[in-house]
Amino acid sequence: MQGRSVTEEDYLKSIEELTIYSGYATLSEISKLLGKKRQSVYDEIGILVNRGLVVRTGRGKYALSDSGRSEANRFLRKHRVAEILLWKALKLPWETLDEESMGIEHGMTETIIARVCEMYGCVFCPHGNPVPEADGAVRDMDDMGFDEVKFFSRAKITRIIFETREVLSFLGENRLIPGSQVNIMEGRMYHGGSDEVVEIPDKIARAMRYHR
Repeated sequence: MQGRSVTEEDYLKSIEELTIYSGYATLSEISKLLGKKRQSVYDEIGILVNRGLVVRTGRGKYALSDSGRSEANRFLRKHRVAEILLWKALKLPWETLDEESMGIEHGMTETIIARVCEMYGCVFCPHGNPVPEADGAVRDMDDMGFDEVKFFSRAKITRIIFETREVLSFLGENRLIPGSQVNIMEGRMYHGGSDEVVEIPDKIARAMRYHR
């Protein structure tokens, strides 16, 4: 993502995704996710804090305010519908959709979104996340994180909440998509049948949500 023009929307989206993933966002995490220098991130976060869109939740920790979350969800609507368009219409590989959608998401008008939703449906994106409404409202997902589900013997993936290249590449290579079943033994997560079993690293497992 180095060199890509990064907007306020991108910052809000990144903070929201990091907060869902780990409970908060740090400057270094935002910097890495957006491919921007830490000082640039620090300056932009200060602006967003002053505007009431971002709040400090601790030393070096940030999250979105209610208004910031609504703004982020309006942008996530564009992003997730762009993923649906690239997946359904252009048949791009599942693991590339998050990155490829960045090239068109800012141009997704409500007219385009309505047409995509009419043609393909817009309840969930290809990674299992709900598509927000135009006003930023988003449905709650009754699913669990890794720390909850690891005490059970098996679970089903519902969605990918942290869509980095590393996470999606691993999941795509191992055919781990929403609806896939995983097995859990002694706090470790595995996928596969009798021929080949793949252990899922904790940081990948934490990037997903599950149903029992």
